Amino acid sequence: MGSTASLAASVERESRSPATLVAEARNVLAPLQFVKFCMNYPTECEARSGEEPTLSRVEALAALEEVNSRVNRSIAPTVKSNEPLVARWTIGPAAGDCNDYAVTKRHELLAMGWPSSALRLAVVFAPEGGHLVLVARVKDGDYVLDNLSQTVRPWNETSYAWVSIESTVNPKFWVAVNGRSPQGAAQKSAALD
Repeated sequence: MGSTASLAASVERESRSPATLVAEARNVLAPLQFVKFCMNYPTECEARSGEEPTLSRVEALAALEEVNSRVNRSIAPTVKSNEPLVARWTIGPAAGDCNDYAVTKRHELLAMGWPSSALRLAVVFAPEGGHLVLVARVKDGDYVLDNLSQTVRPWNETSYAWVSIESTVNPKFWVAVNGRSPQGAAQKSAALD
């Protein structure tokens, strides 16, 4: 029999309102640092099938919450250079920024057998500026894993302006988020480069 805390967490996950799916729009350019990331970690950018669709909603959300929490604790937050020639997204650093948190979470979930089509990096505009998060698709919708929150939330319950996201078809391609992109999204997403 599980602990009271895990039972309470399971009930809380089950009572959440369902998320919706991120609506993809036209193709857009991938962030420059993503292109460099794929050059440094080519296997991370390959399309992969996986087992996620067989997980129940509760099991999927529990896995997402565990990875989100663990990675948020394992990387010390730091401000890194956004100079295009110097900046680099890194998997599992001791200290890093939002980009490092997002790619590390994606890496860990891929290693657990999730398909790449269910794990997409997304550029958003937060009050502090450009920000990168991981969006995970489960049976009822898309959820955000974020270094600024210990809670895995439905994507449409964040306060972010959505700019672009990896395509579900091919992780090397990016698309605009339909109806969620602020004016000047291209300039804002450049803050991640």
